[in-house]
Amino acid sequence: MNKFVGLDVLRFALAVYLMVFHSIHQYPQYTTLPLVELANLGGFATSSFFILSGFILAHVYFGRTTELRGGTREFFVKRLSNLYPVHLIALVLVLLVSVVGTRGFQQFAVMSLDDAEHFVTLGTTETAVNFVLNLFLLQVWYPLYGSVNPPSWSLATLFFFYLAFPFVAPRLLRARNKYRLVVVLWVLYLVPPVAATLMHWYSSAAVGFITRNPVLRLPEFLVGIVVYGLFREGQLNAIYESRAKIFAALLVFAASFAVAAWLETYGSMSTRYVVHNGALMPGEVLLVIVFAGLGVPSRFAALATRLGNSALSLFAIHVPVFLVMMKVLKLLSIGKSPLWCASHFSECVAASKEVVPSMATYPLYLIGTVIAAVYFQERLVAPLRDWIRGRFLTTRPRAGAAGARSL
Repeated sequence: MNKFVGLDVLRFALAVYLMVFHSIHQYPQYTTLPLVELANLGGFATSSFFILSGFILAHVYFGRTTELRGGTREFFVKRLSNLYPVHLIALVLVLLVSVVGTRGFQQFAVMSLDDAEHFVTLGTTETAVNFVLNLFLLQVWYPLYGSVNPPSWSLATLFFFYLAFPFVAPRLLRARNKYRLVVVLWVLYLVPPVAATLMHWYSSAAVGFITRNPVLRLPEFLVGIVVYGLFREGQLNAIYESRAKIFAALLVFAASFAVAAWLETYGSMSTRYVVHNGALMPGEVLLVIVFAGLGVPSRFAALATRLGNSALSLFAIHVPVFLVMMKVLKLLSIGKSPLWCASHFSECVAASKEVVPSMATYPLYLIGTVIAAVYFQERLVAPLRDWIRGRFLTTRPRAGAAGARSL
C-alpha cells in the first residue's frame, strides 16, 4: 500500500504554519518582518488539512475498493480514539494555563472577520453551556463564540466529517465524472460565503456560522475523497509525468496563495469570507496532489512519518505551550526572583503585563513545540489511543479459542 510519505510532510507543514499564524501576531515586532503577510492565512491551513484528511481516509479505508475496510464501528472507534484524547488533554492544558492567567474562565472570544481579538464576559449558565459544548466537540454548532482552545474548532469539524465519512465516501468513489463533481462541490462551497458577502452578514453569529459550521465546510472534506478517487484511477498521472508540470502546479498554488494573503491583509471586508472559504480550494487541491506524488528519500521517511503523525497533536497543543512560554518569559523579564513572584503573585502578574515580548526566543518556541508534540503524540496520545482500541475493538473468544484477537 502506498504510504504517501509526502502527505506526512504536508500535514506537518500545515500544522507548523497554523502554529506560526496563531503565535507570531502576538509580538509587536512582527509588523517589521519581511513578507509577514504570508503568515495571515490561517484558513488556508485548516482548509488544506480538511482536503488532505478526506484524501488520506479514503486511501486508508477504501484503497482500490468501494467497501469500508473493517466496517463502520471499527472506523468510528479508530477515528475517535485518535481525535478525542488529543482534544481532551489539550483542553485541560488550556484550562490549567488559564488558572494563572489574567483572562477569566467566563471570558470568551467573539467571532469577527477583523484581526483584533474581542472578548465578552458571559454569565454562569452560558459559560457552563459553552464549556460543555467544548468538552464534547460541539462548540462549532454555536456560532457566537470561539473555542476555549482556539484550534480545537477544526477538531470539532473533523469529528462531524468522521461521522459522515462511511456514508458519503462510497458514493463519491463510485461517481463516474469526478472532475465535474469536484467543480460542483467547489461551487456549492462558495455559495454561502458569496451570499453572506452580498447580504453584508458580518455579525458575530454570521461569521461563526459561515467560517466554522461543519456542514458548510463539508465540501472541502468531500473534495479530498473525490481527488483520491481520481488518484487511484490514474487520472492524475499526467501531472507527475514531468517536473515542469509539477512546477506549474506549484506555481498556480503559490500565485493564488500570494493573492489571497494580500487580500486578507489589505483587502476590504467584502473579500474576507471568500478568501477564507473557497477561493484557495483549486490551489489547495493542487498542493495535495503534488505532495501525494512526492518522493521522500528512505533515510528521511521514518522522520517524516513521525512528524506527520504528530500534526494533530501540534494543532491541539501549540496554543497552551505558547501561552506558558509567554508567561514565563514575561515573568523572567521583570527582574524579580521566582521566590519573590511566588509570594507576590498578583504584583508579578501586573508587572508582566507591561513587558513587550522579544522575538529572539521565537525559534526556540517553534522547535520546542514540535519536539513536545512528537513526544506528546507518541508517549501519551498513542498509548491512550491503543488502549481505547484494545478495549472496544477486541473480539470475544470463541469456544475453544485461546483468547481474544485484536482486530
